[in-house]
Amino acid sequence: MLSDYWRLLTHQTYLMHDFFEIGGISATFLNVSFHFLIAFLLMKERETFRYNGLQIAAIGIFVGHAFFGSHPLNFLPIIFGIWLYVRYTEQNFSRNASICLFSASNGPIVSFILFNNGFSFKSFMLAMVFAITIGFIAVPLAEHMIKFHQGFTLYNFGFTAGIIAMFAVLFFPMLNYEVKAVTYISDHAHTYALIYVMLILMLLIVLAVVGHKSTPHYREEYSRLIDSAGRVPADFVTRFGYGVSAMNMFLNGSIYLALILLTNFPINGSVIGGLISVIAFSAFGKHPRNALPIAVGVALAILLSGGDFQSQTFLLPLLFGTSLAPIAGQFGFVYGILAGFLHYHLVNSVFVLHLGMNLYNNGFSSGFVAAFLVPLLELLPDSWVRK
Repeated sequence: MLSDYWRLLTHQTYLMHDFFEIGGISATFLNVSFHFLIAFLLMKERETFRYNGLQIAAIGIFVGHAFFGSHPLNFLPIIFGIWLYVRYTEQNFSRNASICLFSASNGPIVSFILFNNGFSFKSFMLAMVFAITIGFIAVPLAEHMIKFHQGFTLYNFGFTAGIIAMFAVLFFPMLNYEVKAVTYISDHAHTYALIYVMLILMLLIVLAVVGHKSTPHYREEYSRLIDSAGRVPADFVTRFGYGVSAMNMFLNGSIYLALILLTNFPINGSVIGGLISVIAFSAFGKHPRNALPIAVGVALAILLSGGDFQSQTFLLPLLFGTSLAPIAGQFGFVYGILAGFLHYHLVNSVFVLHLGMNLYNNGFSSGFVAAFLVPLLELLPDSWVRK
């Protein structure tokens, strides 16, 4: 297993590089375990050890990326860059723990520079320069980018990471780096991935049942949750408590797991990463009422374009495209369908801007969709939208 994990660490990780295919099942779950450990160590430095919705979402997407792109070798130098920024600005590092986890989405840049032309002292130094710079600029950029989409994509750092990667790849030709279009997708890990997701869902339903006993007016609280728009910041844990949030995570996760199984497409690294992101962000903005219209829009887009439902091209926008859930929550079902439709067609186009160096490709796309669509929807009469 250790030799497999070493192969995973020293391999390219840009989209789409499925760790189940590169390192095998044991090495991939070992990588996931390291992600959980590092997330725990970062979060335990906070003033309070109670998790809020954003932190749960950050842990979820961080662990999700452990299946198809991030590992300690490529994200720890980025976190060091964030630490330097925090020291420079005299902030509290623990308050930026979530940004540290989100920043792993730019890990492929570090792996690419380290190993693309063979490991050397030069490649090591270049990778560290890029990684520390990415970490140093990540926090101020993330704080600013939310103004671009006004909180209507839940993957704000996905958009930020896309912008960072877009500028980073501009330097590759100058450094004699060429990004080759190579894809690794597994088809042998379905059973293990399914069991893993089922265990998560079982844990959530236990937490939901326990929370039901300690939360007065449980049904009324959940009704309030699914009636909310989900626009950032939409911290369901802080507003509605752990029990209600766990129920929402369970329901959303179960719905999207069922949709995956209906396609009969084997669950691989990127698909399980997408599903975990849906579950995790169901503590921070997503619920069935605002997420499903996006799924309908993605399905409509692939139907009209003659695409294949039994493919990763459909499943990844279906899962990660739910980042646009606040549009459906704020403006209504029909406009959520429109957002999903636009997202499906745009997501493959923006890939060339970062060449796979951002694991949040769908998050990057969703930022553009929200920035384009929301100002137009706000022009509509109140009677036409659900405001």
